[in-house]
Amino acid sequence: MLKIAVMVANQTEDIELVVPIDIWRRAGLIVKLVSIEKKKNVILNHGTKISCDEVLNKENLSKYNAIFLPGGAGHQRFNKELAPKLVTFAQKEYKNPKITFMAICAAPLCFADWNILDNNVKVTCYPDAVNAKIEDNYVKQDIVISKNFITAAGPGLASNFAFKVVEEFISPNKAKELKKRMLF
Repeated sequence: MLKIAVMVANQTEDIELVVPIDIWRRAGLIVKLVSIEKKKNVILNHGTKISCDEVLNKENLSKYNAIFLPGGAGHQRFNKELAPKLVTFAQKEYKNPKITFMAICAAPLCFADWNILDNNVKVTCYPDAVNAKIEDNYVKQDIVISKNFITAAGPGLASNFAFKVVEEFISPNKAKELKKRMLF
């Protein structure tokens, strides 16, 4: 069963965090919220308070099959200074086909900042966030699956992104069933 570590920082975009974890848990995936802050409690971009399952410094990332970075202003906190354990893990494991790296909105920029996007990996991100570091890997699409990376362009795609992950890791039928049950 797929185990997803969801990285959470202060100012993470609310919808990009809550919607995917809700859909993934409905699908039966194991989802754990990991605060990159010093405490488990974080305040999201629009004031929502979240209590994470664990803090990054106490978590073993190698027990997960996927790492998910939601966007929002909080994505800027997923850096070597504030989350060295996350960055070091990603730089060591990004070519491991057993670990999927997922991000939405501006968070795929982290992959470029961490230098884990080789020339063959394509990603999408929020169009206004495209910069020189990511432009060679960027494709203007809603959702992109490339090697062991899954990315989505923005908050309005949170549900579609989450269902795509269910399709990829469980089955298209499971995603279809969930969509029907959720009146999507």
